[in-house]
Amino acid sequence: MERDLIAITEYCIKYDIEPSFINSLEESGIIILTDINQERFIHIEQLPEMDRYIHFHYDLQINIEGIDAIRHLLDKVSSMQDEIRQLKKQLAISS
Repeated sequence: MERDLIAITEYCIKYDIEPSFINSLEESGIIILTDINQERFIHIEQLPEMDRYIHFHYDLQINIEGIDAIRHLLDKVSSMQDEIRQLKKQLAISS
């Protein structure tokens, strides 16, 4: 299981970001952290999302609330794209 986790301290050093940014993402419910022996870890499956959030925040100057709104909208778009694919399949079957 620990292979699936990356220590926040290591992650912050590698990507040159503040731990408070990651803590803010967790407090807002955007990411989930795991505590083990008084150290905090991020799950590796969240890394692609973290890259996106870092870009939003540090490159585009978007705050945590903005990141949450963008995340919500991207989830909606993805859901709608899935629905469109499903409807296209249904139309192809009935034609």
